[in-house]
Amino acid sequence: MGMRTVLLTGCVLAVAGCAGQKLERVAAVEPTGSAFDRDLYAGYVDLAKAEYAESDYRDSDAFAERALTAATGTMIEPEMIDARRLPDANIAELTDARGRLVAALEGGGREKFPDKAAMAQVQFDCWMQEQEENIQPDDIAACQGAFLQTIAALEDDLKPEPVAAAAPAPAPEPTVRTFVVMFDYDDSELTGDASEKLASAVAYAGGIDNAKISVSGHTDRAGENDYNSALAKVRAEVVADALKKAGVDEASIRVASFGEARPAVPTPDGARSPQNRRVEITVSE
Repeated sequence: MGMRTVLLTGCVLAVAGCAGQKLERVAAVEPTGSAFDRDLYAGYVDLAKAEYAESDYRDSDAFAERALTAATGTMIEPEMIDARRLPDANIAELTDARGRLVAALEGGGREKFPDKAAMAQVQFDCWMQEQEENIQPDDIAACQGAFLQTIAALEDDLKPEPVAAAAPAPAPEPTVRTFVVMFDYDDSELTGDASEKLASAVAYAGGIDNAKISVSGHTDRAGENDYNSALAKVRAEVVADALKKAGVDEASIRVASFGEARPAVPTPDGARSPQNRRVEITVSE
């Protein structure tokens, strides 16, 4: 073996030895920092080992250095595009890929999904390194494919939860108000109090567009049922006529009578009850 061969062999062994020492040192480090930092450390250690196995000591050292930095909890950005001599044909694609990665990392990926975020960054740096060498198409495709799959999953995880459409507001309940006109025993004449109730009902109905007015007559349970049915009808018609005279549109008025069938206050049959001698005016929209 000549002196030149001996010197060259010695240099190669020296380089390999230095790289091996760096790899051994970083593999023995106990990483600190966030979950993302620790996952990033582990990923870069794996890359350093893989490159060392291929005798690429320069890149093995570079990944080992990144692993050491990650182990301390110091922020490491994905490799810059101009950090490597990339083929012109691949620069645009890698630039787009790095943009997606940075957006995902800064969009909460490091904190919310540290394992996927670290994996995506390590795979991107792997793709950059293999693309710079540009001599192992299978390795390039493996790093590229793994990155694209992981970044897509990370982006999907980071999408905001869909907001459920708000339930439509319930339709407002129709405005309904009832006015009660009282009558004396066995009588259908309007009293002074009745006139006041009628005036209130007319004023209220006048404030509602297309108001609907129901007029229902009632009696107490004193007297015969047939007589009370007739008396309730007369009372209801008296009130309806008074509403019409006050200006209420006749088409909006519906008249009904129930005799003694629907007492406001339950009483025995034959009992007189002032509360049951009434006409109810119900105004609604």
